[in-house]
This record gives sequence, C-alpha cells and structure tokens, in this order.
Amino acid sequence: MYCDVAVVGAGAAGIAAAVAAAKAGANVVIVERNGFMGGLATSALVGTVCGLFYRNPARVRYAVQGFAREFSEAVQAKSQTNVTLFSEGLHFLPYQPTVFHQEAVRQLQQAGVFMLLHGYVTQVQWCARQILSLRIQTATHMFDIFPKAVVDCSGTAQVSMLADVGRIKHTNYQAGAFVFQVSGLPNIASEWLALELIRWIKRGIQTGGLAADCERLSIIPGTVVDGLALLKLGMPVPFDGSIACLTQYELDARARSIGIVDYLSRNEPLLVNLSISAMASEVGIRTGERSEGIDVLEDAHVLACAKPDDGVAIAAWPMEYWGAQRKPEMRYFAMDDGYWITAGMLVSRHLENLFFAGRGLSATEAAIASARVIGTCLSTGYAAGGLAAEFSDTGAWQSAIKKIRQQQIFAEDA
Repeated sequence: MYCDVAVVGAGAAGIAAAVAAAKAGANVVIVERNGFMGGLATSALVGTVCGLFYRNPARVRYAVQGFAREFSEAVQAKSQTNVTLFSEGLHFLPYQPTVFHQEAVRQLQQAGVFMLLHGYVTQVQWCARQILSLRIQTATHMFDIFPKAVVDCSGTAQVSMLADVGRIKHTNYQAGAFVFQVSGLPNIASEWLALELIRWIKRGIQTGGLAADCERLSIIPGTVVDGLALLKLGMPVPFDGSIACLTQYELDARARSIGIVDYLSRNEPLLVNLSISAMASEVGIRTGERSEGIDVLEDAHVLACAKPDDGVAIAAWPMEYWGAQRKPEMRYFAMDDGYWITAGMLVSRHLENLFFAGRGLSATEAAIASARVIGTCLSTGYAAGGLAAEFSDTGAWQSAIKKIRQQQIFAEDA
C-alpha cells in the first residue's frame, strides 16, 4: 500500500494529523490498534477535554483555534455539555466518549482518510535518514505501507522505538488512572457529592473496609447527570513503562473499583443503589517514552509562556504532574496566557520524514505534563499533519510553518 502520509494512532492527535494532511492534499492512511477512533479519549473514558481555554476565573476564552476548536465544539454540541469552571481559573469541556469516536469518524470520512482499524505497526524499515515502509499486522494479514511521511501519534514513540532511533526515556513516568461509570448516586448537588464521596471513602479506610489506596478515587467534574457519574481512580505508583507494570495496573484497577463500589453500596445508606454501569477498556497512561525531536519542550519554555517564531500550536494548560500523591503537583503560568509549541518539537532529529504529536512530542517529563491534554493534542496533531503533508509533496516541511501559524496561532485575533 502506497500513500503520502501514514498516521500511527487514532487518538486526538492522530485524528487531527490525518485530517490536516488530507486537507492539504495528501493521500492519508491512519492505522489504529483498537476497533474504534479516539484513543484514550474513548477507550479510557477520559470524559473531559482540557487545554482548550486560557486560564481565567471570570471568563471563557479559547486558546486553541482552527481544527482543535471546531472539533471540540462539534463534540460539545453532540454531547450536550457545558464548559465547566474548575479550580484556579481552569476551564474544561466534558464530553461523551461515544460522541468523540463518532465525530472523529465523521471528520476522517469527510476528509477522505483511509482508516485501518485493528492494525499494529510491527516493523519499520528506513535508510539514509528516511522511513521506507511500515509493516502492519492485523488479525489475519500482514502487509507493508510505503509512505512518503509518517506521523507517530501512538503516545509511546512506537515508530522511533521500532526504528531504534533516539527517544526521551525516564525510569518512571506519571502515574496512570482508571475511569469507570457508576449509577445510583443520590440526588444532591455535584459539588456536595464530590465532598461526600471523600468522606465515604475516608470512613471506609478508617474502619478497615477499604485500602488506603482507595483515597485516590474522585468524581470527574462535570460528569454527574441523573445519578450517573464518571469516577477516576488514580494508580498508587508511577508508571515505569514496562508491560508488567501495565498489567498490574489493569488487574488492580478493576478489582479495586469493584471492591469500592461493593463496599459503599453495603455500608452507606445513601449509596444502596450504587453500581458500576461501565468500565474503561484500558487504564489511562498519561506519559511514556517520547520521540527525540529537533527541539525539546523544556520546563522553562512552558512557565515563561515562550512564543518563538516557529510556533505552530498554542498550549494553555498548566503543568499537571501526577506522582505518588493523591493530588497532582500543579505549576501555573500567567493568567490569560500560554506558550507556543514549535515545529521542531514535532519533527524527528533522526529521521527526516518522521513527525509526531500529542503525548509523544519531544518534551521533558514535566513539560509534557502540560502538553499531553486533549486540547493541546488536537493542536499539535493538526500541526504535525500539515508538516508531514508538505514534506510528502516537496521533500521539506519548513514552508508549511507560515500556513499552520495562520490557522492555529494568529487565527485567535480574527
């Protein structure tokens, strides 16, 4: 199979990258390991789009523009949700995961992107600093894709790993989280319900009915509707990047979630009807290995709200680092401000036709704690797709920067 641009991973970044490349005139194939679109935004029941808005407690103002805003507004309209104000002036958008998938499919079909589900990249062939082919494994077939450019939106630097080129690696990454939906919650205001849940969990821990790790359970704000809500259970240990850790995450998270709901329904009078109505199909992994780019997003770049001349995407979410503690470590920058992610953070230092976006962009572990959110993934994905399309057409990506900046940076003044 020959194409101009191959996108690996159909999460928020991959969807945006594929649409951007197709709109630029490229023939695009997107390869996704799951049987649906949306990546963790769908499979992990994330439930909220963060990074769309500037931080300000008094008003809602978009930071992202172009496709990221258009896609999010479409998801909002079909989810019938409202922008929610969180602490410290942060706003986010609750959404229905099924709607996220449906809107992704609609956008990809409209753009003419060839979608390949249940496909895994198992081998990367490259020579003279250029990727030549990707070997794809499905349940019944194995075949090769021959792309002119590749955008890795796997979130795990899969292409760089298979090509055995430089990655940004750490001993430990941010702790993951598991999301599940419950029904049978009492009819009380959501803010009071969140406080009551903390009390119920603490009471269970004090009496010995619940393990101490259960204190990492919380209600995802903006998801309480008619007795239903999404609950998020934080993992008690950081993710070390291994399959053993991921396996233990999956086993422990499901067992602990079932145990918590069973205990609360038997011991709290207001929760007698509490039950699990849905579980995420996988634990949400916040960070992992990332590809090494021409530039690296550094902590100081984020906190100073740096805006370099080759910035192609706006990011406005603070550094939200989830470690071993119950709550994340938050590092904020100025109100009503953000920083610009450069093209060089989305282009491989080692392979000329490899681009990346989303959780896999070139960044430090602290900096990616800001840039990994869905709103920013949509923006970096669209930028990477535009760069890849330009490379597939001309053999260089630099000439696409101006157009991408007009779509995603300066469009906010329109």
